[in-house]
Amino acid sequence: MNNNFLKKIAEIKQANDKIFNSIETKNNIIFVYTPPKVGSTSLVSSLRISLSKTFSIIHIHDEIMLNFFTGIQNVTINEIIQYNKYIGKNIYVIDIYRTQIERNISEFFEKLACHHFNNTEENINNYNIDKIINRFNSIFPYLPYNDYYTELYNIPKIEKFDFEKKYLYQFVNDIHYIKIRLKDSSEWGKILTTLLGNEIVIINDYQTTNKVIGKLYERFKKIYKIPSNLLDSIKNCKYLSYYYNEKERKEYLNT
Repeated sequence: MNNNFLKKIAEIKQANDKIFNSIETKNNIIFVYTPPKVGSTSLVSSLRISLSKTFSIIHIHDEIMLNFFTGIQNVTINEIIQYNKYIGKNIYVIDIYRTQIERNISEFFEKLACHHFNNTEENINNYNIDKIINRFNSIFPYLPYNDYYTELYNIPKIEKFDFEKKYLYQFVNDIHYIKIRLKDSSEWGKILTTLLGNEIVIINDYQTTNKVIGKLYERFKKIYKIPSNLLDSIKNCKYLSYYYNEKERKEYLNT
């Protein structure tokens, strides 16, 4: 083995040790590896409560978050996942699909005070709603929107989403990969109980409506009307076409 390979393995092991430093490492590990603002916090809380005796649950969004937790820059989340498989762990990786407009609104409000207006949430509550809407419309095309399951997991893409079962499942290189949709959250308990072989009870956890700007967030959602050019981008979204069938897309776009 060359020195570069050994150095890489050492970096991955060091990062992995730091991830599991504060939690008990069990033989079964679930990586909830999703974009932010897709409902993953509620899922993680539910899994930790339901599986506390048998699974370790890791919640991660991207390599920036990984670097923050470990202080190591040259390791990817996929390398951490693969490493745990190679040391004999039973690995599940879960991603969630959420439609673009809802996810963008949620992410926008998450960073509204510190990122978009450089003010306190209390003061922003007094802003004219048109100012909030104009800001959102101006940055909408630049908000990141991608799909981890089909683009970052490095696994073969299944031709069609299973609209009957309401999930995707693949067992690739001895790793279990699962994709679920936020719109089916009322059925997550049943879906994941089947896939994980343990009873999963889903709870509601973190919600923007519970924050200081919660009322502004709810008002925005009631008032906001998406401009036609942005609506066109939603209609043409390849992820919407993949994760929603024709009937679901029609019902969704009609809203």
